[in-house]
Formats: sequence, C-alpha cells, structure tokens
Amino acid sequence: MLAVDALSQYEGFFAEFYDILHSSYDADLQMYLGLAREYGDPLLELGCGTGRLLIPLAAAGHEITGVDLSRDMLARCQEKLDIEGEAARRHVTLVQADIRRFELGRKFNLIMAACNTILHCTATPDLLAVFAKAREHLADDGVFVVDFCIPNVKAMIESSGEEEVFEVIHPVRGTRIVDTYKASFDFTRQIETIHTHLQEWDERSLIRSARSHTERGIYFPREVALALRYSGLTIAKTWKGYRRGPLVETSQDIVYICRSAL
Repeated sequence: MLAVDALSQYEGFFAEFYDILHSSYDADLQMYLGLAREYGDPLLELGCGTGRLLIPLAAAGHEITGVDLSRDMLARCQEKLDIEGEAARRHVTLVQADIRRFELGRKFNLIMAACNTILHCTATPDLLAVFAKAREHLADDGVFVVDFCIPNVKAMIESSGEEEVFEVIHPVRGTRIVDTYKASFDFTRQIETIHTHLQEWDERSLIRSARSHTERGIYFPREVALALRYSGLTIAKTWKGYRRGPLVETSQDIVYICRSAL
C-alpha cells in the first residue's frame, strides 16, 4: 500500500481521482463551444486541469492553450490528447504555470476561467493577479469568461464540519475508490477548508491511500465584479449559469462575460 499525507489535491492519486470524478460532467461544455464559435480562435483556458473542456474544444477544431500549475493534471491531459489523436492534439498547447504569473507573449479571443477556477484564489491579491493576467492576454475584441457558484450560506452553515463519504468504481481497474470528505467554512476570512481522504480497495485489501488539506475562497458576485473592474475589465453580460438566462434571486451559478475596459 502507498500512503501519502498532505498531498496536493491535484497531484498523484488526487489528479487521477479528479479525472474519474469529473469525466462525465459537461453542463458547461455547450456554452463554451458556443462562445468559441462566436469569438473565434485562439482560445486560452486558465486552470485547464486534465482537459475536460480543453479536449472537446480542440476536437471541435479550435486552437487552444491550456495553463495549469499541476504537472500531474497536465500529464493526464496529455495522455488523453494522445488517445484522442492528432486531429485534436495538433490544436493544443499545454503550459505548466501559475495562472497569477504566466507570460505567453500573445493575445487570445476567448479566455476562460471555468468551473470555479477562481475559487483557488484564497486572497484578494491573488484574484486581482489572475484577472490582470487575463486582461493582459486579451485581444482587443476578445472576451474573458468567468463562471463560479454563488455561495449558499445556509447550506454551508448546516453542513460545515460534517463528514461525507462517496464511492466510485475505477473505470479501468474495477477497484473501489472511497472518498471521505469534510468541508468547513470560515465566513470571517471567507475561506472553505477541505479535508479529503482517498482510499482504493480491491476485493480483499487497501491498495493505496492519500490525504489532502485544501483551502478555497468564498466569493460573492458583487466582490468578483468589483475585482474585475479594478483589473481593467468591464462586464458586458451576466448569465445565471450555462443557459445564458438573466440572473435571478435563486441562481446557483453565475457567468460573467468581460471585455477590456480600455
């Protein structure tokens, strides 16, 4: 058995588990495919991970660059691109870099910070740095798209500190992966702290386990909007999630379509 404590949530076993857990999630894919058709190439995804969005966009013929800090996530993305074949692979550039500090030397028509990527910024200066980099790499007529979940404070308070257990079957090996998950919420600091314990079992014994401790930011729409404007971006459209409808009181997700303010 291989045991690793305090492993990054996006390395090793966790990168593999993330890929398994999110492989079938595509609620946002049609929106981003539509935006890619509307604004054209080249595209840039910040925090591209294992390529859940990047690979379908490349397979649709779009030239796309993916930036991610995790070497293991990018390695899994490359493996999947190799399986996808040359038709998709030739459209992709993968860059290992911090999305607060990258330099690509070119402009993009569509830049994406999808599926809660900005929540990995746990301090306001980090959020501003990401937005400033997006602004720096944005073409004159391009758009920067940010989507994230709107905090459900009542649900957070009720679930804070409670342990939850999920199980999935490994799609290749058929083993059982047990995810023991506990999140707590500090609204003074606006930080969500996540403790995760992963275990992989065969029919008889534990094969491997790993633990991680991760923090994510808790952001509300008005403060994200303010950070975007402070970073030289203007919000052209606001949608309630991925269906492009107007934001309402009960919306769970929000999408900002932003342009350069200058």
